[in-house]
Amino acid sequence: MTIALGYVFLLSWALWIGAIVFFLFVVAPTAFRTLEVEHAGKFIRTVFPRYYLVGLVCGLFGLMSGGLLIAMRFWPWKSGSTVLMLVFGMMVVVLWARQRLVPRMNLLRDEAHEARETDDEDARAEVLSRWQRLHRLSVRLNLLVLLLGLATGWAWLNCWLVLPGRY
Repeated sequence: MTIALGYVFLLSWALWIGAIVFFLFVVAPTAFRTLEVEHAGKFIRTVFPRYYLVGLVCGLFGLMSGGLLIAMRFWPWKSGSTVLMLVFGMMVVVLWARQRLVPRMNLLRDEAHEARETDDEDARAEVLSRWQRLHRLSVRLNLLVLLLGLATGWAWLNCWLVLPGRY
């Protein structure tokens, strides 16, 4: 049972980190290189909520399996709780980005389109400036989640390197 829970944690962690790397370094750049900017933006706008949902589901499986491994005394409390805190931190960032940041960015993008239709270039420039600030924040938050995920992997290794009964 403990080995299976360990694999569940490892799989959820690997899927999450893989999704982040794939999205940041393959999907987003490819979309903007191969599609027109407006179509790429619509594509990314559609993908983002699902991308974040994948992270939240992986995080939930990670928290459950990791919590059970600590409860079963298979993971040491100190390194196991570090793993869980890192996963929880990743989930908080992703949840905030999904529920707060992405809707704000979408609203600003819509406002920019409306300003373009009314030929109000000053308003459009101001809205796009605010959107670009939120976009930079989004990129930084995604990189933060990736770094937290890598730190989670390091802490996870410490759980397996300290054998049960030796802590």
